[in-house]
Amino acid sequence: MIKLQAIISFCTLFTLDYGNFTIGVLSLASKSRTSSRKIPQNHGRATSSGTGFASMGFASQPKEPVVPIAEHQQAIFNRRTHQVAFDDISKETVSNLFSVCCEIQRSKFYQPPKWADECTVLHQRHQIDSSIVDDKDCDILAVVAKRNVSRGQVLTLFPIHALGIRIAGDRNDGPEFMEYNRKEDEQLFENAIRLTIPLDTKEPAYSVFGKDEPMELFAMSLPRKGIVPGWLGGVIKTSSAGERANCVMVPLPGAAPLCAVVSTQDIKEGDEFVREIQPTEWSVLKEIESILAKEYRRNISTLSIQIEMALDTASLFGSTTNHRGVDHLGPFHQINLDYPGLKRIHRDPDIYAVDNFLTVDECDRIVAKARPHLSPCLVYKEEGDENSVQDPWRTSTNANIPRAEVPSVVDKIANLSCCSIEQLEILQVLNYKKGQQFKPHTDGFSGPYSACGFEQSTRLATVFCYLNDVSEGGSTYFPVIDLDIKPRKGTAIIHFPADMNMREDKRTLHQGKPAIDEKWLLTTWVWISKRTDEAYAEWKLPPLSSDII
Repeated sequence: MIKLQAIISFCTLFTLDYGNFTIGVLSLASKSRTSSRKIPQNHGRATSSGTGFASMGFASQPKEPVVPIAEHQQAIFNRRTHQVAFDDISKETVSNLFSVCCEIQRSKFYQPPKWADECTVLHQRHQIDSSIVDDKDCDILAVVAKRNVSRGQVLTLFPIHALGIRIAGDRNDGPEFMEYNRKEDEQLFENAIRLTIPLDTKEPAYSVFGKDEPMELFAMSLPRKGIVPGWLGGVIKTSSAGERANCVMVPLPGAAPLCAVVSTQDIKEGDEFVREIQPTEWSVLKEIESILAKEYRRNISTLSIQIEMALDTASLFGSTTNHRGVDHLGPFHQINLDYPGLKRIHRDPDIYAVDNFLTVDECDRIVAKARPHLSPCLVYKEEGDENSVQDPWRTSTNANIPRAEVPSVVDKIANLSCCSIEQLEILQVLNYKKGQQFKPHTDGFSGPYSACGFEQSTRLATVFCYLNDVSEGGSTYFPVIDLDIKPRKGTAIIHFPADMNMREDKRTLHQGKPAIDEKWLLTTWVWISKRTDEAYAEWKLPPLSSDII
């Protein structure tokens, strides 16, 4: 392995409290300022002398026409001033993305991902296969194939121990902003591997860092943190001059900054993996991304949902008045405006409420039906794997309700929503006890999406009903429009996370505030198409009780 390292000077360091750990935030100052602290940083290129972090080796997109010098200088000035205007949003986005990446990589959440665990690490003294190595200074001889792998197969994922942004094109002396776990990782940046993450226009992160913001996103892996199965992208050997590589690093489609190491040729069991460090041909890169999008769609979709939540939360909390992309939204799904008791509680975006949508008796019977079957809200479930984990964004418990056991409730929802029952997602009952919450999120997706039994579709409407009165806490809050809804037993709420053109309305960002008194909720979503995936068929749901409501 080529060991690459570098040190930053001229920097200032401060900390932010985020979640249960302290994040170090690295902010470069001008060269006229100095600091006695030396913080690691990369200049985005590998050198033969061994200084500088390893670069990712992505191909550049086809070059655009040359811009005249005067116009180019003006563009640089514009993007620098533009950067300042969106600084808070950008930092908040990096913070949220880094937090999500940390949660995904935690051992109890996503280790190892079975669909990305094709590597065996050979140690100087012994072989390590399926456990985390505590010795952070172990000497790795090679990372080899566990079994025969074919071209386009995911070998492992790239661990993200730091995440940052910089102004596009200013890799040597421009300002940077980086977040990492200062408490645990400040002394581990020696030999760090740094990746510049290219953002395709279809990537959710592009809307923040690529479209309006002239910035580049980068990630760092710290090999000294140890070896984690399924997350070995930072310790795979990189190709040297004249050496042929057999794999390449690429962003997971729809889930950047998360990246995977993918084979570029057939590889035999026991052969060493060698990652391409020089720019990969654009056509080869696009071919591999196409394979990932097709063969690993379900595996990646659980990750992309978490990434989209982080992006939505940051961009909307940064400004509650400037909603980018709102003017072109619409039309939205039409509901039954003549439904008894329907009233609009907010206009643009439209949000409706129906008091006494469910009777007291119906609410009580639904709670009684669901209570014995509650389980943690799960995410990161891999295809064919039953070992899912608690959703870090939603700490409540839930139970799926077969619609055959609540036919009258399903009829009410379909009547209110003006949809067929096949457009409804599986009904869920959620229970929030003291302190439990659902962090800020949107229910929609950017463009056609496949999830929850629906193929290339999207959620058009969210329908939920409170099943009990809640005196304290647990309200549903829409921060962008500053709307706070207090739970009332039997009251239904309906809003629209995307328009009929499958464009997400990020103004519908909302959260379930931490509960003080216990809260019960029934929820479902209306999709633009029918549920077709047999894996989510109603007949596969286990029965809850004989009480038909």
